[in-house]
Amino acid sequence: MTIAALVFQKLLVLFALMLLGLYFAHQKIFSKEVTFQLSKLLTRFVAPSLFVSSFVAQDFSWQRLGLLGIMIGAAFVLLLVRIPIVNFLLPKHRNTDQYATLFANVGFMGTPLAYAVGGADAVFFISGFVVANQCMQWTYGLYLISQDRKVINWKSLIVNPAVIGTAVGLSLFMLPFQLPAVLSDTIDSFALLNTPLSTLVLGSYFYKTSFKELFLYKPAYYTAFLRLIVTSLISIMMIAFLPVGSHDLKLALTIASISPTALNAALLSQVYGGDYEYGSRLVLLTTVLSLISIPLLMALADILYL
Repeated sequence: MTIAALVFQKLLVLFALMLLGLYFAHQKIFSKEVTFQLSKLLTRFVAPSLFVSSFVAQDFSWQRLGLLGIMIGAAFVLLLVRIPIVNFLLPKHRNTDQYATLFANVGFMGTPLAYAVGGADAVFFISGFVVANQCMQWTYGLYLISQDRKVINWKSLIVNPAVIGTAVGLSLFMLPFQLPAVLSDTIDSFALLNTPLSTLVLGSYFYKTSFKELFLYKPAYYTAFLRLIVTSLISIMMIAFLPVGSHDLKLALTIASISPTALNAALLSQVYGGDYEYGSRLVLLTTVLSLISIPLLMALADILYL
């Protein structure tokens, strides 16, 4: 099976889980409060535990640690390169569109997909992209949404679940001994909640969405095109020239780069005065369209370097 076919198959599973989450919301099982609490559980504990689990599963080597550093550096470069491109292609007043184009849903979409396709090895590397993504979202991204530099939360650069989870995992990765089987199995079992919970919660966000507004607002398709095609193609071309031979690193970097719009396009807009409803529609639209774009882009990446 080609990597594009495998990715498409895994995406179908994720979308099936999203539909189940939509059904649960329709049945009032996933109420607004339940979804909110599950989102907190995911972002604060479950997703970071997946990073910890992926680190624990690795045998320590300085080479692998160096590759993780390269991953973080490459992630920052890819994100920084997007900024002038997005500023050129989108006017300043479309700040929600700029945010939606710049930042991908690496946590709720990219990480589950990376785990499904590449296992713990891919998650080990994608954790580096999540760290870079979080840092950029809580600085430049927050400025885009609020249009106010004063709201930038510098504390979030260090004290956020992604960084903490990666730091804990990195510490365990460097230990000169293995964790007791009971402890490592507990971490692994808890981490396995990430894929079903994240996709169920993401699916619940579709509930009460006006599909007319979601699919018939033409400017949103331009933003989706920039997020799913333009910036993704630029990222793939840059990854192709990355002088690193690690398949797992390039796989994780590719999946993280071509994922749909970050959920924070909606969540941060709600908190910091952006267009929350439009941000939500962009998240949902790009998520739906990614069922087509991601397999095609992965097929291209497979031809070039995977």
